[in-house]
Amino acid sequence: MSTQYRTIQNSFIGGLLSALQEGAVGSAAYSSGLSIAENVLYDTASVFRRYGTKFGTMAKSADSVFFRYWKSEDEIYMLECWDKGARLISRDGKAASNEVVTPYLASELRTLSVVSNMGELYVVHRNHKPAKMTVTEPETEGSLLVLSAPVDIAFVAAVPKPETPQDGDDWTVAKTFDSPGDYPSEQLFYGGRWWLMSTDNDPLMIWGSRTMDAATGTYRFNDFTLEEWHALKLETEEAPSEEEMTAADCAIAYQSSDMYGTRIRWALSHQSFLVGAGMSIYQYTGGAAISAVPAEGVSTFSLTQAVALGASGDKAVAYNSYVFFAGIGGHSLMCMNYSQQYSSYTGTDISVPVADYLRAGIKTICITEGSPAVVWVLTNDGKLLACSFSDTAGMIAWSIIRFTDDDHPLWIEAMESDVSRYATLFLVMDRAGKNTIETLEMVPGGAAYSVPFLDCYTISPEIDDEGMICLPELAERSVEMVESIEDSASGIRYSASLTGEADEDGYITLDSRFAQQAEEGTTITAGLKYMMIIGTLRSELPANGTSQSALRVIKNVTFRLYNSLGGNVTIRPSTTVGAFDRSKLEDEARPVLYRRYGEFRYGELEELFTGDISTSYKSSNTDDDRVAIYSDSPYPFCICALIIDHSIQEG
Repeated sequence: MSTQYRTIQNSFIGGLLSALQEGAVGSAAYSSGLSIAENVLYDTASVFRRYGTKFGTMAKSADSVFFRYWKSEDEIYMLECWDKGARLISRDGKAASNEVVTPYLASELRTLSVVSNMGELYVVHRNHKPAKMTVTEPETEGSLLVLSAPVDIAFVAAVPKPETPQDGDDWTVAKTFDSPGDYPSEQLFYGGRWWLMSTDNDPLMIWGSRTMDAATGTYRFNDFTLEEWHALKLETEEAPSEEEMTAADCAIAYQSSDMYGTRIRWALSHQSFLVGAGMSIYQYTGGAAISAVPAEGVSTFSLTQAVALGASGDKAVAYNSYVFFAGIGGHSLMCMNYSQQYSSYTGTDISVPVADYLRAGIKTICITEGSPAVVWVLTNDGKLLACSFSDTAGMIAWSIIRFTDDDHPLWIEAMESDVSRYATLFLVMDRAGKNTIETLEMVPGGAAYSVPFLDCYTISPEIDDEGMICLPELAERSVEMVESIEDSASGIRYSASLTGEADEDGYITLDSRFAQQAEEGTTITAGLKYMMIIGTLRSELPANGTSQSALRVIKNVTFRLYNSLGGNVTIRPSTTVGAFDRSKLEDEARPVLYRRYGEFRYGELEELFTGDISTSYKSSNTDDDRVAIYSDSPYPFCICALIIDHSIQEG
């Protein structure tokens, strides 16, 4: 005797859930969650195969790190820094400037602070004097940008003396950050001031520069003079004209006795001035017009506790009303939400589902804007995690990003979108010992079919007479090749794929069918394969007595797909709760959707599928009714809903 039940999962915004959460059957996250989520991204309506990365150029070093540089509103670059060197990288991952020599060692790069302001780069580190780098246009059109080496900033050492000083006149020496122990480790531009903070001698101290000189319209970022000579009284009629300083003219020095922690970890301009230090996060709530009182040397600037969440690491990232940062110890990702109504923050740990992956500690985080946005987390042992985030949909959906067995990321940074391009993730990759710079463009989920699904892919403009293409960056690697065609009605469609082994020179011989039919100028997309895998949670069937102590048999799985091709489904290949053996993925696997095989014409469009596809299983007893869905072919695969028919057999 058997009873039939049908379960429907039409949302995946719960994302990856840890084994500990597989018992939370009454939660909203359980009903929309997954037990496996590898190489997938989410939108509010579906889960889809992630995009492939695009090869830009070879990284200068395995220690290379990125910092965003805003040249103008429409020109954004990455500053690649390596041991005693730096250069600019364009949005497509290519070198965009000359290389310059810097004093920053490889061991210092992770704690380097680089901020762009008014087209210039300001650099601070606790072991070096604050410096500035400039970028100028090349003399020849089409040439690389001209990047200058870091130049130490000359700070105002003292207030100029009046021409005819009188008794009682005074002036003070400004903070100049020019001695070991007095070099700041963090910086921020906020309220028209340059804020420097956390030196070795004063790890919880914050200094703010003077503001704009109203007479000349120039900023005084290099002037940290707290008070100027005043009350000058001259008996002569030709007294020197000296501008009286107001409260806002003075620089600021601030230290809070309540700011617990060994040193300031990071600073961020968000809804307010935010500082992460030790056991709590602090905020300035007085508005942008920060002032000081020269006569007393006391500022009206002060910080109050925003949330009692500890900070670790040297970076925080913001998106809309949210701030993300590594928690105490660097083993958790914390999220703070700003309330406009109460002008305050609330915070929580959002990394519970992936806590096991963060044991090695968070190396760096970044965020790519979009709908949803994605918070990227790179761990010290090379794991890359993605958290799709939407405040309007209440979505916090985690997934794991895996590459081939010998490859892993070394550094990540995000670049904002501009008028013509979506937000982009930059990666420094270790590709079997070779270091590459790669980019991953965050197109919307509904347009995912329009980008290649191969990692580190390279575009070859033509095929030679012998049917060979050369991919030196992927030399000695097994690659997949997919011919892409632009179709005005339906976007890019993928017609055929072929796996090939590259020789030591990076040459790959194409199948004779390609070579014979390919025309001059044909574009071949070639790169490294990766596998997408998702797994469902155990279905909770009606507790009416018929399903208790019963054997569960999956009879049919129906997929609601959007613009998809390929894919396979299998009963989850595990007899141990929580275990997952990838080597058994193909056991009893059923194709979700067949591709056409056999003879084909080169360049023939292969239509993508939108609709319902079902696959059936023969009856067999099992006590685990979870399924695994995977795709190892470089094609789009987007799932909007899963419908599973169960047969409950009395045991």
